[in-house]
Amino acid sequence: MKLMRKGLVAATCLAAVLVWAGLKASSQEPVSDRDNTKYGKYVLTTELYHKIAHYTGTSLVARDGKLQGDVSMCYHCLAKPISFDMPHSHDFEETLCFIGGNPLDITDFDAVIEYTIDGEKHVLTKPGCVTMPPGIPHCPIVIKNVSPEKPIVFLEISLSSSYGTPKEAKP
Repeated sequence: MKLMRKGLVAATCLAAVLVWAGLKASSQEPVSDRDNTKYGKYVLTTELYHKIAHYTGTSLVARDGKLQGDVSMCYHCLAKPISFDMPHSHDFEETLCFIGGNPLDITDFDAVIEYTIDGEKHVLTKPGCVTMPPGIPHCPIVIKNVSPEKPIVFLEISLSSSYGTPKEAKP
């Protein structure tokens, strides 16, 4: 549980750095716990956290313009095997990062990630990132060898302010 909390803290810090790095402003609904200073709208807190049934713990979900720039990001903890089976594509570049769940050593990684990009199969057995160019079908992604004792971080980064509905890949 401590590792998951520390991982969430690390992801929150990453989100803050992205916002701080000067993402261009766009409209966003006001949130009651946001401060009313000149740049308070760039500091996001509670509105990003969600419980998602197939992930462990609390996820950070920053889509639909929440990061106020042309980027979307999601942080999830994986502490059990899972697969994403539906091949699909997007109109934007997407990077999937698989990182060890120990925030003091993100290379501490026993998971096996099997993924497919446009019919080509690959296997990751150490931390890494996989980038899908726009329009390229990807999935299935099968994540094995994860457990509550050895979770991993799954970080999705999309170069689009709105994730939208993925396009089903054509056979």
